[in-house]
Amino acid sequence: MAEATARAKHVVLFPFPGQGHLSAFMSLAGLLHRALPDAAISLVSTPRNVTALRDAGSMPASSSLTLHELPFTPADHGLPPHCESADALQRSSIMDLSEAFEALQPAFDDYLAGVVAAAGGGVCVVVSDAFAAWTVAVARRLGCGHALFISCGAFGSAVLHSLWSHMPVCPDPATSRVHLPEHPEVAIHRSQVSRPTILSTGGKDDRGAAFWDRQISFGHKTDALLINTVEELEPTGLAMVRRALKAPVYPVGPLVRGRATSWLSSSPGTDDAILSFLDAHPPSSVLYISFGSVNSIRAEHMMELAATLESTGRPFVWAVRPPIGHDLKGDFRAEQWLPDGFEERERTSNRGLLVRGWAPQVSILAHPSTGAFLSHCGWNSVLESMAHGVPIVGWPIAGDQFYNAKMLDEEFGVCVEVARGNTEDTVVDRVAVADVLETVMGNTVKAAEMRQRAGKIKEVMDAPWKEGGGSSRKALQGFLLQMKLRPVK
Repeated sequence: MAEATARAKHVVLFPFPGQGHLSAFMSLAGLLHRALPDAAISLVSTPRNVTALRDAGSMPASSSLTLHELPFTPADHGLPPHCESADALQRSSIMDLSEAFEALQPAFDDYLAGVVAAAGGGVCVVVSDAFAAWTVAVARRLGCGHALFISCGAFGSAVLHSLWSHMPVCPDPATSRVHLPEHPEVAIHRSQVSRPTILSTGGKDDRGAAFWDRQISFGHKTDALLINTVEELEPTGLAMVRRALKAPVYPVGPLVRGRATSWLSSSPGTDDAILSFLDAHPPSSVLYISFGSVNSIRAEHMMELAATLESTGRPFVWAVRPPIGHDLKGDFRAEQWLPDGFEERERTSNRGLLVRGWAPQVSILAHPSTGAFLSHCGWNSVLESMAHGVPIVGWPIAGDQFYNAKMLDEEFGVCVEVARGNTEDTVVDRVAVADVLETVMGNTVKAAEMRQRAGKIKEVMDAPWKEGGGSSRKALQGFLLQMKLRPVK
């Protein structure tokens, strides 16, 4: 794909290299492509990420989006060879990658200087991931506008911002709850604090704490914040974000694969075996299970979950990957991590299907036989589930997932949490899991209420891009006007 040609308007996108982040930025690129057909749009990343995006065939020949490679050698940063994305690493190594991307600043500076020169005095805007908020310094030096794009939800992002901004976190010893200084109405349990040891000690000499201190400081210098949510979906969370960040906030979601970005194809091809399995089951009867692209659960928890599924006889599609502590990209060994003969029994009885590698998640959630989603509650998964009116069985593992699950349960009423985390302290009881599955998917009042609420949220997510006044459409127009990418009429 050729480099972008000189144009009077140029938007440069800088995502963090993780599947959810890249997917959201590609969706944003599609949105900008349609809103600004006369503008050049570039996405910058490292060579392997650019190659992967090109090979995915997700952009038509007529697209104004170009991809630019920034030079990057993983070994220079203590990373394994060919590891340029979060999906290729254990969670313990994500900070190595985050710091390595900070080292891209000189190369990004050179690239952006060329973009500015080619634009000949036109408008250049950098839209970066919150993990790369340092790009605001480059944008300022070169006279470009700058915005952050948050691919997570508003509530989860606001809670994380507050926690990282006010270390150490000291839970109330009587209630084990943490109250957020900027948001006194919000309380979270100590078990919902991501990386609790660091937060409770203040993060002294901790790389992660230092990294986020830098990004938060840069983030407060941005011109605007784009966020992948809907005004009507998260009024509470958006109010929290606006309270914490003085820059204008523009909710431009939901950027969900297969919806607002139909010219993109970020999900794998349809798997006939999976759809045939779903076709063979009644409406709302199948449980879909996935813990995302960079997460997994412990081997003993995997064993408990499998035993529960077998004892209840509930149909399921499970996107499996090796348990935590193993190579998540390696082969999944059912004979080692699941009950003896489990996979064969479930397959021959047509009760369950294990999917290795990528599952066509959007197609699964869109199928009428899918009745619930046992999810880690990552934001992309939340949006995709809600976009199809599918209730969630929550098993949050890290970061904003805890707060997404909290919001889905307490505010939306479309989620029941079945477990929390993937540590030795995480409790997974097969009787309790079976009870939750019955509550969410059985012939219960609660299940009916959850399906009804999920259906209403689906309607909310259908509305913001409607012609003539959808909230996300208005938000995007406001952003384009602020950044001078579209003239004031």
